[in-house]
Amino acid sequence: MRVWIVDDQEMVREGLKMLLSLHEDMVPVGEAGDGAELLERLTELAAGGFPAPDVLLMDVRMPVMDGIEATRRVKQLYPSVKILILTTFDEEAYLFGGLRNGADGYMLKESGSAEIAAAIRTVCGGGMLLDAKARPSIIRVLDGLPREPEAGRGDPLALLTPRERDTVRLVLDGKSNREIGEAMFVTEGTVKNYVSRILEKLELKSRAELIVYLGGSHSRYSSRKGE
Repeated sequence: MRVWIVDDQEMVREGLKMLLSLHEDMVPVGEAGDGAELLERLTELAAGGFPAPDVLLMDVRMPVMDGIEATRRVKQLYPSVKILILTTFDEEAYLFGGLRNGADGYMLKESGSAEIAAAIRTVCGGGMLLDAKARPSIIRVLDGLPREPEAGRGDPLALLTPRERDTVRLVLDGKSNREIGEAMFVTEGTVKNYVSRILEKLELKSRAELIVYLGGSHSRYSSRKGE
């Protein structure tokens, strides 16, 4: 996996490169000190016929262009690039801001080498990764999810079956399709079908949108009509 490190502190970038060097399947192939420099370097790569990185480790607070805006622009230009927000800040604004702009995961810098490596592998495999310390805001949503459909009450989640709502809870808890399948005693393919139907019913495009949709406000659910 080709990994780029985007952070305004050189010491942090050097530390992350050392961390990545401990894992044979990860190679740090580039770095940038802010979002603007990152976009410039990615443009140069594309012009030279070089492949884009597989994963970006993206800091949040940086000069010139922060990680939230950089995430939005990278995802517009290079949608296949996975972005793992890696920061010391755990405020909800950063969590949902990053996810809303297309980030594939969120980790705190205090995480250990094995945790960060596992997070990189998860997002590269198409999963969504949320640091455990970022989950309290998600838990508030989980506690409010209805156990049975409530037809006729205008609740979008009433469109989901009990099994689909169980899948939603596990997705919001950061579980991969394999882990959801193990928890629900179904195949990974069945989980993919559940997730596809959930996104279709709620008129969403991705797991990230699902997380933002259900957890992006302090109310019980956020309304797409109000966006």
